[in-house]
Amino acid sequence: MIDLVIFIIIVLVVLLLATFFYRKNLFKRLDSLEKQKANLKDVMVGDELEATAKIKLNGESFDKFNAYKEQYEKITNSDLTSIRNDMSDAEDFLNSYRLLSASVTIGDLGDAIEVIDGKLNDIHDGLSQLQEVDSLHRKAVEDVDNTIREINQQLLSQNYSFGPSSEKLEDKLSTVKGVYEEFVAETENGDQNKADELLGKINDLINEMNELMKIIPDTYVSLSKEFPRQLDEIERGHRTMIQTDYNFVEDDIDDTINALKESCQEGLKSLADLDIPETKKTCTYIEETIDSMYAIMEKEIVAKRKVKKNISLVYDFIFHAKNQNRILSDELDGLSKNYNLEHDEIEKTAELADKISKIETIYNNDYDAVNGNKAVYSVIQKHQQDAKQELSAIEKQQKDINDSVAELSQEERVARDSLQKFDLQLLNIRRRIDNLNLPGLTEDFLERYDYVYNEVSNLSASINQVKISMDEINQKLANISDTMDQLLSDTENIVDSAMLSERLMQFANRYKNNNEDLNAACAQAKDYFDNRYQYEKSLATMAAAIEKINPGAYKQMETEYYNEKKTTK
Repeated sequence: MIDLVIFIIIVLVVLLLATFFYRKNLFKRLDSLEKQKANLKDVMVGDELEATAKIKLNGESFDKFNAYKEQYEKITNSDLTSIRNDMSDAEDFLNSYRLLSASVTIGDLGDAIEVIDGKLNDIHDGLSQLQEVDSLHRKAVEDVDNTIREINQQLLSQNYSFGPSSEKLEDKLSTVKGVYEEFVAETENGDQNKADELLGKINDLINEMNELMKIIPDTYVSLSKEFPRQLDEIERGHRTMIQTDYNFVEDDIDDTINALKESCQEGLKSLADLDIPETKKTCTYIEETIDSMYAIMEKEIVAKRKVKKNISLVYDFIFHAKNQNRILSDELDGLSKNYNLEHDEIEKTAELADKISKIETIYNNDYDAVNGNKAVYSVIQKHQQDAKQELSAIEKQQKDINDSVAELSQEERVARDSLQKFDLQLLNIRRRIDNLNLPGLTEDFLERYDYVYNEVSNLSASINQVKISMDEINQKLANISDTMDQLLSDTENIVDSAMLSERLMQFANRYKNNNEDLNAACAQAKDYFDNRYQYEKSLATMAAAIEKINPGAYKQMETEYYNEKKTTK
């Protein structure tokens, strides 16, 4: 029972402490809200309303001011009174320990104060903006007036630099003044929106005028002085060049000068109308055309120097190419009596002669034009450049043709030496075969021998003609060389196989009576040798049989044979 009483006492103490601290916290929150209410900008906003009311406002600006005023009056007459009453109620709730009601009221108070603070800030910002705009507009009245005075002074003092544009610039300035007067009137009337719109229009007009006044002087100088001076200079220069024997492909310079003078006048007219895009377009056209005429005249002056410098050089080049072609043609005529020229050497040389002749004709015409004071030097310079390139290519082709026929005599000597070598090789093959007294030769070997023999005979007939074709002879040499190598290799195989086979048969005689397999092998080898003329098979048959009865004997005999062969050679 005592424990229960103690527990109840402890619970009561805890509840009392919790209530105490919770109530204390609510009092702190209420004090904080009272400070927030005290910091509200209601007094400041009221002062700003009073100050803004002194500004003359009209239209939408006046409507905004009235809206701000109504909001402020509602806050001060209703919202703040309600907050004060709720604070008093919250304090009563706390004093009477109605903590839940106090907590709800304090929470609502916090939200309400925050809303009022936001509204007061919006009113403050709106009123500040109305005052700032009014201040800016009133300052702009003075600034724009000063700017207009400066522009007017510049137009008066520098009137000459604007040329025909002066009148239109003055008209544009009058337009600016008219809009400015409207702006002043609306500023005094208090219609900030209308005044702001007019101020933007004024600034655009002034910026446009400043840009025009920056562009026009240089453009006017170009159209009235610089371009005409350049055109006069080109006209004098062109006249002087004509008098000193210069010529042009299409000489329309005088007509172009007259057209450009008219373009200058057209440019001045568009400048007077302040049509700057059209004026720029005209100036660009005049400038580019003047540059092109300068370039045409300069091109002829430079070309004349180069033509005078290169005229003898090109002549020497042509003379040398003609001489080389004549020498080459004579050489080809001589060679054609003994050789078939099968790569169109004569025709190509004739074509080169024709090309040289055409180059020479152009050169002669240009030379006459220079001496007759009718030369268009840029055209002649191009002819000279082309001639040097073409003549360089022609000389290379002449060299290639000359190199291609220069070795014909040497090729013939090489071919005759090869023919003699082939004859000796055939004779040697026949001699070696005959010396062996072989029973015969295979059809395949005989056919190859006959083919090579006939080819060598044909080569001899071709090379001993009065007029020979080295292409044909070289082709025959290549064919014979390949077949001859094979024939020589076959001959060596026949000789070596026949001689070794005979030695092995003699060696086998000592074993024949006691070995039936060896006797059979000897019979087979003899058949290959005497009847079929297959000496390699005869050797292989004997070598296999000997190795069975006397291993190593064949290798020893083979080594001895090839050593003897080396010594004999």
